Parts: sequence; structure tokens; C-alpha cells
Amino acid sequence: MAGDAPWYEAAHVVGSTNALNVVADGLEGCLPPVDPAAASDDVRVVLADIRSFYGLGPGAEVPMPFRLVAHDPGYLGDLWSAVRRAFDDNRLSRRLKEALAFAVSLTTRSAFGTPFHLGEMRRLGVGDRGIVEIVGVTQMFSSYTKIADTLQLESDMGDIAPVDPTPAPGRA
Repeated sequence: MAGDAPWYEAAHVVGSTNALNVVADGLEGCLPPVDPAAASDDVRVVLADIRSFYGLGPGAEVPMPFRLVAHDPGYLGDLWSAVRRAFDDNRLSRRLKEALAFAVSLTTRSAFGTPFHLGEMRRLGVGDRGIVEIVGVTQMFSSYTKIADTLQLESDMGDIAPVDPTPAPGRA
């Protein structure tokens, strides 16, 4: 099971990216983001941690999804905890995780996620060639998936990679 840990880590990044994109793309324009200056102390503590994690200066705005869910401090804390855990360096580097999040955001056409994760990749040192490579790989796999879906193809990988009945790490 230890050999599967990077896959679980990648899956956590994909899920957390999707969560951020759904919140930002779904709620932006529906309710105003919380003004950090007017927020409660517990919300300000979480927003400060987010600001630090993303390398934002004191005047920079915290990413939109967090300011939108800050109307519910518990939700903000839970969402931030999951995102922080997903994107912290572990077996996979933060740069790789941001590339994965960018790919997820591209394929889901997230108005928030695509520019946000592109900015994070650039901040973490990914240059133009790296970004083009990520777009190329994403485009290739997205195209193959669309073709397979259109043709309603069944997977032929069952014998190569049978279903693993063991529980996910941390589950009994």
C-alpha cells in the first residue's frame, strides 16, 4: 500500500482543486467575499495562514474561494485544512501538485482555477516551456478521453490493473 501513496496524494490534490474551483466558480457573484478587515478573529487567523502559504504580502487578497466561504468560519477552516494538506510538499512536490491542479482546472474550464494555478506555477518557478508541456500533456489525455467517451469504449486494462480491494491509507 505504501507504493500507492503518491496516487492517493495526487487524488487529494485533484479533489481539493475541484472543491476550490466549484466554490469560486459557483459562488462568485452570488454573495460578496468576506472583507478580512471586518472578519472575526478566527477567520482572520485562517486568512493569515492562507496568505502566508501562498506567499502573499499584507495588502494582497486571499484567493477568492476562501473569502467566499469565510461567511462560515467552520467551512473555511475545513476547506483550508484540506487544501493545505493536499498542497503541502510530501511525496509529490508542490510544483508538481500545482501543475496537476492547473491541468484539472484547464479540463474543467474553471474561470478561477486556470489563472490561479497558472500564477502559482509561475510563482514556484515553472517557465513558459514547462507550462506549454503541461498544456500539451493535458490536451493529449483530454482528447483521448473525449474520443473514448464518444465511442463509448470500455476499458481493456482490467487484466493489467485489476481492482485493488484494499482500503485507502488510514482506513481499516
